[in-house]
Amino acid sequence: MNAHIRDWERWKTQWQGQTADERSLRLSRANRRRLAIIPIFESVVVATLLILVVLALRHAASRYEAALGLGVSVGICSVWLQRVFIRSREHASDASAGNEYLLSARDVAVRQARLAQFIWITLLLELVFLIPWWVIGSRMHSRAITNVGSLLTMWLPIVGCVALIVWSVRLYRKARRLMQAIDQATPSDPEV
Repeated sequence: MNAHIRDWERWKTQWQGQTADERSLRLSRANRRRLAIIPIFESVVVATLLILVVLALRHAASRYEAALGLGVSVGICSVWLQRVFIRSREHASDASAGNEYLLSARDVAVRQARLAQFIWITLLLELVFLIPWWVIGSRMHSRAITNVGSLLTMWLPIVGCVALIVWSVRLYRKARRLMQAIDQATPSDPEV
């Protein structure tokens, strides 16, 4: 226990001994790390959703389902490419902006809110395909939770979608609260 108290005191002394510029630089680096994770997470979401569509298309019951799956895949890819374009514009503006912590923290919050919105759009597109696929498939296959095929093709994706929606709503609310707090703390109101 005493070792933890000594460590805490040492860290507190180090932190308080730093200048405001050093603290701001350290926090800006942390924000840049958070920003680097967002594109990776977006890519994982897109890849997972596209894999679900491709796996479902292997068992498409009709041309309608196949066309719907292809359309949804194109929609997901176009939303993702739009995010890549927006991200490149944001990156260009980062280079011209100063290294002020509040602006950096607000940028992280804005991008987290956009990530949540991206997840909502791509999941909605995914459900446009999966719901008819599940309905048509339930006529031919068992949808009991104890059936392994049903578990892997219906119930597991539903649980994953619900978990991703809950997480993205929490991320969006946290980002909005942070943006509002920063906007109230700063005299000028930067654009969202």
